[in-house]
Amino acid sequence: MMVFATFLILAALTLLVGESRRSALSRKGEDWALDAAGLIIQGIVIPILQTTLIYGLFAMLLPQLKGTLDVHPALAFVLNFIGVDYLYYWNHRLLHSTTFWDTHAVHHTAKQMDLFITSRNTLWSSLLIVYVWVNGLLIFLLKDPRLFILAISLTASLDLWRHTSFTFKPQSRWHGLFALVLITPNEHAWHHSRTKANKNFGANLSIWDRLHGTYFSPTQLPETFGIASDLNLTRKLFFPFTPGKVAN
Repeated sequence: MMVFATFLILAALTLLVGESRRSALSRKGEDWALDAAGLIIQGIVIPILQTTLIYGLFAMLLPQLKGTLDVHPALAFVLNFIGVDYLYYWNHRLLHSTTFWDTHAVHHTAKQMDLFITSRNTLWSSLLIVYVWVNGLLIFLLKDPRLFILAISLTASLDLWRHTSFTFKPQSRWHGLFALVLITPNEHAWHHSRTKANKNFGANLSIWDRLHGTYFSPTQLPETFGIASDLNLTRKLFFPFTPGKVAN
């Protein structure tokens, strides 16, 4: 419910704010189709997959472990919001390596930043994201997974926000305060820029990029977004199992 509400609020802001509306509506029809497919997969298909197939797989293979991880609910929240977030940082860096870049490149083909590109990807590459498997496993293991699931929802809501432009100006004091803790839309915009895609891999917290030397947060925003690509819609949906090229 939190994620859906966040999506509706950000969608309304996108369509109400002039510059955001012009940017979002300037996309081509095939970009709408690609982004809609991604949102359906990440917002509907993957949660169903986690709660049925993956949960069921663990229940079949390891039935004796179901609900055996008995930790305080607050610790369960931290386990997801901080622990899984750190795993995602390395997962994301791996997707930017030479070996795995083709599986992630379609996400970086968007020429603008807005809510609707959040889940832009191939049809299948969400299966390479650590959230799918680790969250499914830990929901299965936790005796009380309610706050763990709350942290999943908060992470997904921040992911939607991070792809928008609704934040404080990068040179402002408020941005400085937020960026001490979080990866804000300003830092993530640079990750989607043409020149600094190897920076700001974090999702929730900025500390991982700061620790590992990949944090980048100047006082201005990038002017251009997205990598070069000659892929049409069908090729983007199934890349790299279809011919075509994307830039590194």
